[in-house]
Amino acid sequence: SMYSSLAASLTYPTNRTRKVVISIDIGLLLLIFTGIFFIVFWCFYREEPNYVFGFRTKRSTASVSNWRFAQQWFSLLAMLFLGGVVLLQRNELIAEAFYQVAVFGCYLLAALLVETALYLKDSRTSTKK
Repeated sequence: SMYSSLAASLTYPTNRTRKVVISIDIGLLLLIFTGIFFIVFWCFYREEPNYVFGFRTKRSTASVSNWRFAQQWFSLLAMLFLGGVVLLQRNELIAEAFYQVAVFGCYLLAALLVETALYLKDSRTSTKK
C-alpha cells in the first residue's frame, strides 16, 4: 500500500489461514496527539511554569510571561507545521522517504522558532532596563 513504508505495522495471526495487519500512519497519529494536547492545554492551562506539562526549556520556564508565550506559540506552530506536512503527504507532494523526517522536523522547527522568539524577547527586555 502507499503508506506501508512509513507506517508502523503490527501483524498477528487470527487463525491458521489469515493474518490481520494494522497499519498506523505516524504523521497522522502525531497530528491527532498534538491536537489532543492542544485542546487539553487550553482546557487545563497552568499559569505558572511546571515540570509536568508543557513546552519546557530553560528560557520558557524562566518567567511566567515566557511560559505563557512558549505554550501558546509552540502548540500552534506544531499543529500548523504538522498539519501542512500531513496534507502535503496525503496529496503525494512529499516523497515517502522524506515524510517521517519532515514530521519530526515540524516539532524541531516549532521549538526552534519559539526559542528564537524567547531569546529576542529576553534580549529586548534586558536592553530596556
